[in-house]
Amino acid sequence: MTTEVNEAELAILGSIILTGGKILDDLDFNPGDYHQPVHEYIHRAMAEMRHAGTPIDAVTVTGRLSAAKTPVDISLLHRAVEVTTSPAAVDYYAQIATNAASLRRLAAATGKINAMLKEGGDAEEIVEAARREVDLAQSPARSQPVQFVADTLEHTINRLDEDIDATPTGWPSVDRIITGLKPGALYVIGARPSVGKSVAGLQLARTLAGHGSVAFVSLEMSNDDVNERLISSELRMDMSKLTSRNLTADDWRRISEWMGNGRHHLPLAVSDRAEMSVLDIKRFARNVNRRKPLAGIVVDYLQLMSQPRGDRRPRHEFVADMSRQLKLIAMDMNVPVIALSQLNRNSEGREDKRPRISDLRESGAVEQDADVVILMHREITGDTAHELELLIAKNRHGRTGMVRLGFAGHHSEIRDH
Repeated sequence: MTTEVNEAELAILGSIILTGGKILDDLDFNPGDYHQPVHEYIHRAMAEMRHAGTPIDAVTVTGRLSAAKTPVDISLLHRAVEVTTSPAAVDYYAQIATNAASLRRLAAATGKINAMLKEGGDAEEIVEAARREVDLAQSPARSQPVQFVADTLEHTINRLDEDIDATPTGWPSVDRIITGLKPGALYVIGARPSVGKSVAGLQLARTLAGHGSVAFVSLEMSNDDVNERLISSELRMDMSKLTSRNLTADDWRRISEWMGNGRHHLPLAVSDRAEMSVLDIKRFARNVNRRKPLAGIVVDYLQLMSQPRGDRRPRHEFVADMSRQLKLIAMDMNVPVIALSQLNRNSEGREDKRPRISDLRESGAVEQDADVVILMHREITGDTAHELELLIAKNRHGRTGMVRLGFAGHHSEIRDH
C-alpha cells in the first residue's frame, strides 16, 4: 500500500473524529474499501457510535476501542487527526481509497481470469465469468450524484412529446392496457398446460422480430416444432397437416412461394437445448445481438430452466433467483424479456377456474420481479375452446384488466377481435 493511500484512509478516520461523526451522514464511502483491516474496524466502530447517539471524539473512540476485544493501537487515532488537513476534503480522501480498492479487486480479478484461462474450457463461459469478475471489481460506494425532482423534471416533460418506446404486442386490446413491450421490462405469461402460452410466446417473438433480432429459448419444443408453428401461423395452414405430414400439392405450392418471396427471413434465432442456465441464455442473447441488434428475448418456459450441478437450493428458491436474473438481463441489455411460466393446479379446485396471480408455480418472487404478469385462461374443450381470456394481473406502469381474444390453435395463432 502506498503512503498516499494509507494517509488518505487515515484522513477519512480523522475527518470523522474532527466532525464528531457528523460527516458519516453524508460520506459516500464503503468501509470495505479500506486496505488496512484496522482502519475498517475503527470506521465501523465509529459508525455504530453515531447510530447509537454516542458522542464521537478522540477520547470516546479511544474508550470504545479499549473496551473492545480486538486490540487497537490508540496512537493510530492521533495519527489520523494529524494527517487530516481538512475534514471538508473527505470526499477527496475517500476517492483515493476507493480507487485503490477497485484496483486491488481488479488485480485479484485478473488473477482469477488467468487461472480460468490456464484451466481451459468453453471460451464463451470464461468470457462471461471474466465480465462478472471485472464488474465486481468496481466499488459500490461511488453512487450517482443526488438529483432532486427539479433537476430531472424538464427532461421528463420533454419526453412526453416523444413516441412511446415500446413495441406493440400485435393485440391492440392488450396494448391499450400495458402500452406494448418496453425495453428493460420483464413480462411473465402464466397458464396451465395446453392453454396456449407457447403460442403466445412465439407470436410475441414474431412481432418483436419486426423490430430487430429475437432470442427465443425453447426448453420444451425442438427447432422443427417451432418452425412448424411458424409455417402454420404465417400461411394459416392447419397445424395437423404439418404434424401428420399430410400436405397436399397446394400446401407445398404455398410453402414454396413463401420461401421464394423471402417472407421467411425472420431474424428469429431459436435455441432448443434441453438444459439452459441464465448464463447460457445471456450468452445466447449476446450472440444473437452480434448478428443483428436485439429486440427481445423469449423464454419458454421458466420452470424448465436447469439447476446447476451442486446447487442444493429448494426449487422455489432457484426459480425465484432465475426470475430475478431475467429481470437483470432485461435491464442490462435494454430489451423486453418475456418469460412463460406454468401455473399450479390451485385453480382447478376452485369454482371459478380463472387463474390468480398466486397460482404462479414454484415462486411468488416471479410476481415481484415481473413488470407485467399476464394470466391466460381458456376452456380446453367445449364451445368456448376458441375463446381466450388474458388477465393482466399486474402492471407496474398502469392499470390491470382483462381482455378476450380468439384462439386459433389449428393455426398457432391468437387473434384480437
